Amino acid sequence: MRWPTRLAVALGAMALVAGCSSGGSSEPGEDAEGTAGAGGGGEQREEQQTQESEEPVAQTGFDECGLFEPAELAEIIGVPELYVTERSAAPQWAGGRLAGCGYYTDNVPGLADLTIYTVGGANEDELFAAFEGREAGPVEDLGDRAEVVAMSAPGGVLRSRELRTIDGDVGLIVTMVYGETPGGFPEIPDAELGSAFATLAVLALERVPEELTILDGEPEGPCAGIDLTQAAETLGEELVTARAVLDDAGGSFCQFSGDEAELTVNVLTDEEAAGNWSPAAEEITHPDIGDGARFNSDSGYLEARVILGERVVVIESSHTEAIGLPETPRPEDVELVRSIAASV
Repeated sequence: MRWPTRLAVALGAMALVAGCSSGGSSEPGEDAEGTAGAGGGGEQREEQQTQESEEPVAQTGFDECGLFEPAELAEIIGVPELYVTERSAAPQWAGGRLAGCGYYTDNVPGLADLTIYTVGGANEDELFAAFEGREAGPVEDLGDRAEVVAMSAPGGVLRSRELRTIDGDVGLIVTMVYGETPGGFPEIPDAELGSAFATLAVLALERVPEELTILDGEPEGPCAGIDLTQAAETLGEELVTARAVLDDAGGSFCQFSGDEAELTVNVLTDEEAAGNWSPAAEEITHPDIGDGARFNSDSGYLEARVILGERVVVIESSHTEAIGLPETPRPEDVELVRSIAASV
């Protein structure tokens, strides 16, 4: 399973900041106190409450956004408020099953600067494979193994920090993008950010249930109208997991995943967000879809941005390895986008 598409963009565009120290610092001479000595995580996990009943109890599974209340996270990070804006899942990732929850400073589904991923049945080598060749700083006394890296985009406008840890077979990934961008997380001093990351990781490991069950999920709201049979035929495999975030203004974020393929559908109704994602007239490649659509594959997956009146629908798809990345959209890719645009 490839990394979720939105995060792939954020991390793929980043260049590693060199010189992570061995004392838990992700940058030279900084953040050592924030990441080292964070304290054990899994030893004090809360036991799951069991329901005494002779009748079978329905399996509700793990709520990836239930580890933290947004207000609690906002206080830890040091921002006025946060909203749950993304949910994601994958049936095969790092040896287990993945579920993630994304947060943003505005209530705009599909935009997320802070994401917390939990992996049940994680394989240590696979979990940390992405850090190979990078100067990852170890974090002491957190799970069985923990490492952190810091990255920055060319020019230093955007920065990113990612912490990965494993405790038993439970993997945890905390990643945040921040910097001088409108509506995003502000620049945060490295020592404060390191301390916040350590706090998040410790609390998350304590709160992950002993029996971690990540269910497939069911499409909700407008996500339920997307033709997943057509999507499977186009992307190369069945999409077995489903997640959704909806708002009261008609905005939505839908995410579907198979072992390799992935599909996200983001309906933007927020005026500023829709304006930022709307393709310019000269960029339109398919004027017959909605009020105009632009296809692009420069980011390593196929993206389509469709204008629907004042709304913009962003559709991102990753195909199986057998199909590969189409340099230009195939007829079936175009028809999938046309179908989705009509359904949402």
